[in-house]
Amino acid sequence: MKTTRFLLPGLTAALCLAACGPDQSAVEPPTTAALIADYRLVHIGELTTAADLNAACDAEVAALTAALAALEQAAVDVSDRDYLEYLNGQFVSASNMSYRAASFAGVHPDKAMRDAGDACGQALTTVYSELTLSRPVFERISAMDLAAEDAETQRFVEKLLLTFRLAGVDRDAPTRERIKALNDEIVTIGQAFDRNIADDVRYLELSSADQLAGLPEDYIAAHPPDEKGVIRISTHYPDVFPLFSYADSDDVRRDMLSLYNNRAWPDNEELLLQLLQKRHELAQLLGYANYAELITADKMAGTAGRVRQFLDELTSYTEAAQQREYAVLLERLQQDQPDAARVEPWQRSYLSEKVRLEQFQVDSREVREYFNYDATRDGILALVQDLFGVEIRPWATAAWHADVEAYELYEGGQLLGRFYLDMHPRDGKFSHAAAFPLQDGISGVQPPVASLVCNFPRGDELMQHEQVITFLHEFGHLLHFLFAGRHRWANVTGISAEWDFVEAPSQMLEEWVWDYATIAAFAHNAAGEPLPPELLDRMIAARDFGLGLGTRRQLSFAAISLGLYDRDPAGLDLKAFTDGATRRYTPFEPEADGHFYASFGHLNGYSAIYYTYQWSLAIATDMFTRFQQEGLRNVETAAEYREMILEQGGARPAAEMVTQFLGREISFKPYADRLSGNGAPRAAGSGE
Repeated sequence: MKTTRFLLPGLTAALCLAACGPDQSAVEPPTTAALIADYRLVHIGELTTAADLNAACDAEVAALTAALAALEQAAVDVSDRDYLEYLNGQFVSASNMSYRAASFAGVHPDKAMRDAGDACGQALTTVYSELTLSRPVFERISAMDLAAEDAETQRFVEKLLLTFRLAGVDRDAPTRERIKALNDEIVTIGQAFDRNIADDVRYLELSSADQLAGLPEDYIAAHPPDEKGVIRISTHYPDVFPLFSYADSDDVRRDMLSLYNNRAWPDNEELLLQLLQKRHELAQLLGYANYAELITADKMAGTAGRVRQFLDELTSYTEAAQQREYAVLLERLQQDQPDAARVEPWQRSYLSEKVRLEQFQVDSREVREYFNYDATRDGILALVQDLFGVEIRPWATAAWHADVEAYELYEGGQLLGRFYLDMHPRDGKFSHAAAFPLQDGISGVQPPVASLVCNFPRGDELMQHEQVITFLHEFGHLLHFLFAGRHRWANVTGISAEWDFVEAPSQMLEEWVWDYATIAAFAHNAAGEPLPPELLDRMIAARDFGLGLGTRRQLSFAAISLGLYDRDPAGLDLKAFTDGATRRYTPFEPEADGHFYASFGHLNGYSAIYYTYQWSLAIATDMFTRFQQEGLRNVETAAEYREMILEQGGARPAAEMVTQFLGREISFKPYADRLSGNGAPRAAGSGE
């Protein structure tokens, strides 16, 4: 899940390209005598050039600056409710603009627009820092008597005051000024880090189609030699992952991994060190030993120490499974290379495919024949409509690229939200897979709008089963955001629960890709034949092979994420540190020439908290036990899940929501059992 909203401190604004609502950018902020809530939204159709975006951003910055002055000077006879409503309007309006700016920075084909989007995000961050460091605003809110207010209003203020405290509002004036400067620098560095990843597309050049032996015929046909006889394979996802899984040539896989793990290097080496240093300084100014302690303070885990304990627990659960699986891979490698003493990183996926084929009779090249993109998309939309009793309709609206599709979500004739699908790779575009909030749903003001930004094959091109899982995972985020977009307050609506919970709903939804009743409706080959049930049975039997290795790989990423931020980064050797973590958690020797951390985008957006994928997965595994007992297509269970989990947003603590849904306290035991080989098999969960 991409980071969500302007209201949360220290987060990168998510992509947005909403096309809803009237232009309210010219609305003047009120005087201090009467704070009347206003919600500003610039129509996307008005932003066709970088100059348009710059002008709209300047207008929003001016409005926010004036609004801050009004909030600081508000007379005592302004009611608490009017004060909160007006403040809420500023947060929502700022999000509306920041989402638009970030969307252009991430997906627009015009570099001038991308640059303007980055500049706007920087300007809005400056004003935001001033607001969350405002003593007068903080003191006014702190003094409010909210005993007569409803629970969600009290929750809004509770979370708001925590945001102010974590921003440093209680520090002295010189410290607050330094905090504002650091926030500006962190955003600028993070934007450059992300942009380098998106822009650095590399190509493996091959001289013969023979070097693609083992790959599916449609893949080879899609990569013909050019006029000079050179075959170019990009580092885009649809090119890379099939090659790692199927290419018979060890040299080709090794060379591609070297290209892939050196994207954005060396440029991002110094940027990452700067990001670590600035965040460390920020944490210390705010009274924390390091940034990991600061960023976990408002999460379910609560402290970096609890995160380390959690990672240690999962490490112990997976040790035996990892050793068994690695031994199987090495034995299989030695059938082809008798002298091999270890499995190399570029051999892991290829050998795993061989084992699944030979021991479980699962050939993922055969599986992908049943999953073309268009049918998969339609099948996932149908699943959502059937399970939750909603209707998805095409939405006739402008988009930022010809590839983008738009839809609306209805229930009983009532609009619940809108969304875009931007699903195919192109140069300059965000290169991973994520759900991006585009517009927070605010009850009575504006509907929720979101987008999936992915990099999948298009049309009738074939998808790997892992890509289908990723599709449903990201769609789970989208669905969560839309269903939760019916609240009044900016920090309660949408996906605003604790960050180490937000992956759980999307991870749990992955389970439906393994349900035959679900996939039989859309998993058909070119002849129109459905995926055979016996093939799915073999896939299910094979699905947990590699779980130990895969989980330990995720734990290595989590340990790197946490470890880079839980110390003073002075003198840190990024290559030595990340290689050391890889060796501690996995049996694979890091590539001597690899610098994968340079393209590990989560080190900016997620900073120290990549652990949230595993924490959320433990919760998802527990929540899924109820569907296992009551049926994956049980609409009554789905309705309760929607009401108690998805629709809540951040209105209640995550643990409270899950406890209500399960009828008991949360337990990590189902996940521990699965990792130890004692539980029922289920999907491993993607780290997207």
